[in-house]
Amino acid sequence: MGLTLAKSFSRRVQNLRELITFIQVLESEIQFARTTLPNVITVQATQYSGDMGRFLNILSTRLKAGTGERFGTIWEEGIQNLASNGLPKSALEDLHSLGDVLGTTDVTEQVKHLKVLLHRLEQALQIAQEEREKQTRLWQYLGFSAGLLIVLLLL
Repeated sequence: MGLTLAKSFSRRVQNLRELITFIQVLESEIQFARTTLPNVITVQATQYSGDMGRFLNILSTRLKAGTGERFGTIWEEGIQNLASNGLPKSALEDLHSLGDVLGTTDVTEQVKHLKVLLHRLEQALQIAQEEREKQTRLWQYLGFSAGLLIVLLLL
């Protein structure tokens, strides 16, 4: 149990790192290459595994389906998947607002929003790393101690 909880803190840091990398790529593609959102997301979906890969695959699949849904609606569905995987609330709130901007405003506005989001995600990553350092050791020791106590009680 302790190791599982400790691992969740590491997973949060990993998810934030991957999200930051994706947002950086998205910013570059929008600003310099002028690549469309469906193309960027489809290409990037193959680059990631785990939680971030599932997020991008949801977006890619829904965009390819061509149902005519707003991108913001599809984005929200993908974010719900990320929310269930331990991202901090502050990062999720910032991601929610990004969905309404992507693809609906000009390049300059989109890049501004992406830069603000990157800054906030980097702050969230720093906090998550500090929490991971503190909490991982604590939960590992508690898990080991609980296991040792059970063994001693069984003897």
